[in-house]
Amino acid sequence: MRSIVGLGLGVVGGAVLSLVGCGSSSTTAEPTAERSTQQENLVSVLGNRESCDSLLAPSPTPPAEYYDWFGARLDDFEAGLAVRAERLDPSKASSYSHVGMVHVTPSLVAAGKNLFTTRKVGDDFGLQEVLGFGAGFSLIAADVTTAVIALQGKPTTNLVITLSHTITLGSHTLPAGSQLPTGIDVDKHGNLLGITFADPSIPGQVVPGITCAICHSQVDMNTGEAIYGVPNLDIGTALIIALGPNSAAGFARLELNPLDPQYQGPGSKQIKDSTGKIVSLPDPTKFEAAMDDLVLQTPYGQFESSPDAINNTTQIPSIVSGANSPSGWDGAFGVGPFGGIAMISNAVHTSEINLLAASQQSGPTIGVDREVYIATALQAAANPLVRYVPSVDVPPSAFLAAVRAADPNHGELEDSVQQPQKATYPNLEPSLVTYDGLIFSPDTGKATDPASGDFMYAVNAMAAYQQTIVSPPNTSAENKAAIADGSVERGAQVFVRAGCAGCHSGPTGNDGRVHSIGEIETNSGRARSHLALQPLLVAPKIYPFDVPVSGGAVPAGTPTIELPTLFYSPSPTSLVYGLEPSGGYKTPTLRGLWSSAPYLHDAGAAIAPGALVAGPKGWFVPAEIVGGAPYGFGLPYTLVQALPADPANSMRALLDRTLRAEVVAVNHGYNGGSLTQINLEGIGHNFYVDAETGWASPQDQTDLVNFLLALDDDPLH
Repeated sequence: MRSIVGLGLGVVGGAVLSLVGCGSSSTTAEPTAERSTQQENLVSVLGNRESCDSLLAPSPTPPAEYYDWFGARLDDFEAGLAVRAERLDPSKASSYSHVGMVHVTPSLVAAGKNLFTTRKVGDDFGLQEVLGFGAGFSLIAADVTTAVIALQGKPTTNLVITLSHTITLGSHTLPAGSQLPTGIDVDKHGNLLGITFADPSIPGQVVPGITCAICHSQVDMNTGEAIYGVPNLDIGTALIIALGPNSAAGFARLELNPLDPQYQGPGSKQIKDSTGKIVSLPDPTKFEAAMDDLVLQTPYGQFESSPDAINNTTQIPSIVSGANSPSGWDGAFGVGPFGGIAMISNAVHTSEINLLAASQQSGPTIGVDREVYIATALQAAANPLVRYVPSVDVPPSAFLAAVRAADPNHGELEDSVQQPQKATYPNLEPSLVTYDGLIFSPDTGKATDPASGDFMYAVNAMAAYQQTIVSPPNTSAENKAAIADGSVERGAQVFVRAGCAGCHSGPTGNDGRVHSIGEIETNSGRARSHLALQPLLVAPKIYPFDVPVSGGAVPAGTPTIELPTLFYSPSPTSLVYGLEPSGGYKTPTLRGLWSSAPYLHDAGAAIAPGALVAGPKGWFVPAEIVGGAPYGFGLPYTLVQALPADPANSMRALLDRTLRAEVVAVNHGYNGGSLTQINLEGIGHNFYVDAETGWASPQDQTDLVNFLLALDDDPLH
């Protein structure tokens, strides 16, 4: 295959300085020039003031029509010049697609929203036939229906069901009659946000599935309608996963070693690993119970999707303010269309949810032999037809290959195209665009599937839609009062004086960089998620966007596009700047903070409503002490119980070291340290505006809190 080269670096007379440089949402370049202290101070002050002005302005939104070129936003003239530079005809729409441009139009954005809100996530083979999502959901389906009917058209942000029968998950028994929060949002029309019962890609399918909206939407209780892009703060992901009869198929998402002797039992059977060594698999019943117990430690509103064998549960992120690249808590997605936003959408449909494809690199990344991985996932598959009966005579990989060959949807490769590289499945190498070597791109011409189109149509459409999402307005009485009395604008001045804009810069409060764990000092669980992939990375490549897909492949001889990584990583086969050697976190957007409490990647900075009062000197203190600890502090009083955290109180926990210390102590002490076991602490980001830092007036802290919570679609209105 030939490579399309050139790709616009320095073309268009400087209008496009680079594909991921000026005008782009990915700007993670390491500083190279030295400047004097005086110059640095001047730049810092001016930059901070400019950042505050842009943050207080309405959220930036893209034009109705433009071209995206790997994060650079081009108008018709610029795009035409770039196409000419590639010796293609600018009068042909295919010329733009052929060099990797996405022509964003209102119709593409609308299609992306439809996919985001209604199209299933994940391959049916892994999610349904192996893990058994539909089978698990059926255990509570009747109770969900009863609860929705009881709402009588009223919306809810947390559907609470009454169990009609007893359910046992691991060591937990939920008796009949129990009230069980699900975290599922229901709008005034009775729709369960993010749950689909009729998959448009498979006519007649009634098995429940999930869409992107399961995690990235809330119901507005004032209107009863859905708000997309904000995190579902109390979704019961742990419950939904544990209900699956074979949730243990996702063992690589947590620290569960299938060869650990503690999981041996009467059901353990033997296989040969990839070296020919005979090994004993875990007892399916014991391993499933262990998985359920560990999963159920996860608080509401959290998720765990990376097959990294680390207990690094994290808060569901906000995706408002579309130009929030790089994406992912660790900034691992910053290459490709829309500055990597298309590729994190791809990951949601492939590496983040595909249970079997992760076996390709399980040996070098998590220390689990490929054959052991596959056998563990399939030995208790929900569908008996794809269940592997362990044997030393039948390699698990051979069994899986036979199942895949007989499956019209190609098993775990459903709706996926292999990234262009020398290797082929099941030996694909990871890259900066796809960490399992797969790209979500359903076959072209499938009239029943709205995700059907030319190569990468679906993920590009969803990324185009995400670029348009801005924070919903903060309509609270407290916010209106803070604007009216000048507190928000005073808080902007505190923001400047405290140096916050050193990282939280620009109109979204995101400097586009990943900051090392040594700098941030938060829990490193998620920060380390992709580090083991570094030695395995190959150069990121994709196919042009004007080629059709058939049978999970593009036509033979299709050229490839080598994706630019300049300013994002040291080389095409290196992780993002700031991630090595110990991991790091990207700077998140500040827009929409009022709708995404609690705070930090692990949601550890959490305080419940009513748990703070002003103390004698004006600084806030715990309202009540119970059992020697402040009541309402930390995850145990909030998301562990599916209860909301208060945005203002939780923001104070982030900004006040005394309150933070008390929050962290509660998190650490809960249930024998069970939250610490899954890396939920609330530590780090030690940048405070409190008395100990030298701020004389508690009003400064209050003003800063009000400023941060006012940063919605139009902060001063």
